[in-house]
Amino acid sequence: MKRTMLLSSLAALLVLAGSCRKAEEPQVNKGRLEVYKDFPSKYIPSRTVRVWLPEGYTSDKQYDVLYMHDGQMLFDARTSWNRQEWGIDEAMDSLQASGKIRPTIVIAIDNTLNRIGEFCPDDIVEYLPEGSEVYPFLTEQGNDYLRFIVEELKPFIDSTYATYPEREHTWLMGSSCGGLISSYALCKYPEVFAGAACLSTHCTLAFPRPDKPDSAVMAAYRRYLTEHLAVNSAKLYMDNGDKTLDAYYGEAQAAINASLRAAGWDSAHFAYQYFPGAAHCENDWQARLPIPLSFLLE
Repeated sequence: MKRTMLLSSLAALLVLAGSCRKAEEPQVNKGRLEVYKDFPSKYIPSRTVRVWLPEGYTSDKQYDVLYMHDGQMLFDARTSWNRQEWGIDEAMDSLQASGKIRPTIVIAIDNTLNRIGEFCPDDIVEYLPEGSEVYPFLTEQGNDYLRFIVEELKPFIDSTYATYPEREHTWLMGSSCGGLISSYALCKYPEVFAGAACLSTHCTLAFPRPDKPDSAVMAAYRRYLTEHLAVNSAKLYMDNGDKTLDAYYGEAQAAINASLRAAGWDSAHFAYQYFPGAAHCENDWQARLPIPLSFLLE
């Protein structure tokens, strides 16, 4: 199979760091969490899934559903590996209370030690040079991870909670490699997801080389995205900063933006934001969280 060998020791370290577990369960300041430990799957290893319900949640009305990756990092800095969090409960509560977004529940899916493998857009291998590899030493399971969400998790959520199960009420959000798998999901399951917010998208797919800003892997991802995502068929939000790992994304992300706009994507369906001074971390994603949430859920 066609792949490319770009995984660095730093990228491997990010996999391990992002998957650290704390014994203490995260707490929320707004709404409430319902926790499903060892949620089973026939496609990927079991993991914790948390369901965030907004203040005043009732089964008497229906809610949109936002599926989010890296669930350990979303709610409580005290229990995350780097003592940072997205603050998704506060952001969702504020935006819903002010009427800026529709009533929505959040499904927080924990990552695993194979985080990068599970978030890898498997099918891009068909666009790579013969004999190359993507993510050596890791098992690529992006397709299996999405099958878990679509075939196992979503039916459970829709049967357990008062959701709108239709496509136009089903969304994705993630950062870094979580941005990759979110955009990939729009291509693989256009009938299931209406949009995705991809923050600091790891469009290099591995730790980038400064002397090779547009590798075959980046080009493969860009080509796959533009060829498999029908123009203006969904909402797609992407962004990046310019500090730490985000400093390497600018040229690759600009090429993605240009490809999508050249294909005919309009501003109602594709939004890109650049945040000078922002780094590749939860604190900076938290600071701009209302922007992608409002774009998807207005």
